[in-house]
Amino acid sequence: MKLLITFSTLFLFNVFYIQLKAQENPDYTEISDNLYVISNTDGGNVAFLVTKKGIVVVDAGATPKNGKRIISIIKSVSDKPIKYLILTHFHGDHINGISGFPNSVKIIAHSSLTENYKQFNENNLKKYIDNVLPSYLVNLKLQMGSMKNKESEEYLTLKNDYEINQEYYNDIQNIKFREPDITFNDFYRFRISDERIMLECPGPGHTNDNILVKFSNHNIIHIGDLVFNKSFPYTIEEHGVDIYNWVKTLDDLKKENIFTVIPGHGEVGPKLILQEQSDYFKSLAQKIERLKKQGLNLDQIIAKCDLNDYDLIGNEDQFKVNITVIYNQLTTSKVEWWNF
Repeated sequence: MKLLITFSTLFLFNVFYIQLKAQENPDYTEISDNLYVISNTDGGNVAFLVTKKGIVVVDAGATPKNGKRIISIIKSVSDKPIKYLILTHFHGDHINGISGFPNSVKIIAHSSLTENYKQFNENNLKKYIDNVLPSYLVNLKLQMGSMKNKESEEYLTLKNDYEINQEYYNDIQNIKFREPDITFNDFYRFRISDERIMLECPGPGHTNDNILVKFSNHNIIHIGDLVFNKSFPYTIEEHGVDIYNWVKTLDDLKKENIFTVIPGHGEVGPKLILQEQSDYFKSLAQKIERLKKQGLNLDQIIAKCDLNDYDLIGNEDQFKVNITVIYNQLTTSKVEWWNF
């Protein structure tokens, strides 16, 4: 099965290869008392906390259909109403499922999320729906029509690709953004029943609006896309990425009393995965800095860096992007970067 056109095409600078055909039953796991994680292969990992007074959800999935599937999983666990939906950042694979959620849900996010959505997502989504994906579907149809053997593997592959892209096209036309009901810049704390939840914006990292969600009673954090566990991270300069502050944030969090980390993508893990994400950036940056001091330009540095030096699988196309972003930030920074 072919992969769907990437979200970078969909939103120009947005993220993620997302498979067109969603899993019918994404896995969910209870990682602490009444705190669950949905391993959402259609978008970012989703967490939900069940309390006596209602449910708190972190991130909404990648499409309306994905959002509805998340809701169905939550309802299979509890019949309590969903009170709050927290959005870790503005990327479509984390927020485009909003329209699958009940209108009564209060949305909480960073104060920059709405502006980011309108700047980077809104118009590009319209272009994708009006032009890009319809043209792709027409092209697939033409290829299928030109083939005589309708039983061949090539034809059946194209047919499958067409059907799932058509299904996705129908789905994304139902994407409707809702502005957050509650926004904040630095910190936001609230209680629901006997649970305490703390939201923090540590400054720019993966994006300029990324936030952390701390489940204080559980010593568990949903860190959004500040951790891509065991895969290469997405780094998009236009979205306010700041690798230096990203690493400082991870290193600061390592000192806190955190037992478990829910990453934006990849498996839930111990605090160690904060260290692993930080070490990847530090190691790569140190190599880039050494090569830069030897007089090599960006293209030469890219040629000298080998992704096989890193024990990561997935998003390999981002390795060169990571190098470019770090190189540019090393060039413009006035500080000695990696002296942590």
